[in-house]
Amino acid sequence: MNELPLPIDKIIANYAFASTEVDQVQLEWYEVHKRRLTRHTTGGKSILMQLEQGAEWHHGDALFHQETLQAILVVKPSLTIRFNPTDLVQLADFGYFIGNRHLPIFNIASEGSLRLPYDGRLYEQVLAKYGTSIQLEEALLLSEDLIRQQAKTKKSPDVKEIDEHTGLSEQVINDN
Repeated sequence: MNELPLPIDKIIANYAFASTEVDQVQLEWYEVHKRRLTRHTTGGKSILMQLEQGAEWHHGDALFHQETLQAILVVKPSLTIRFNPTDLVQLADFGYFIGNRHLPIFNIASEGSLRLPYDGRLYEQVLAKYGTSIQLEEALLLSEDLIRQQAKTKKSPDVKEIDEHTGLSEQVINDN
């Protein structure tokens, strides 16, 4: 006989936890916008998760049922194409090249790089075009790193803010 999933009635964002002590629910990066999900935790418990309109799941969300922590939401790492621009011209060219493919682009400001979900044909094309600026790696694709999301939260960035955001130095701009 199948058990009914436990409905999650409270979500706490960025919950501090020790991963060995807490059950986990794993999601793919593209599932964070789904409003209603039934998943099994790594421990085998079935849970029902629901979000309000316009909300999304975040890596580290704590999922509670009747004031008891049931699991922590974990976004699974996935294969990505990493682009490390050498200058702003190469960055602009890459943006133009990728733009028609309507793929999400993730900005990793701390590393001065961009990430895209892996696509075999695209990887071959960008590797041929940008060479050593392209690498394949397993990484987390988090919605807060989406360029589209970051653009919505910034009002009107000037060139210096964009420069700091991409991790490219002002020196690169002046050298060209």
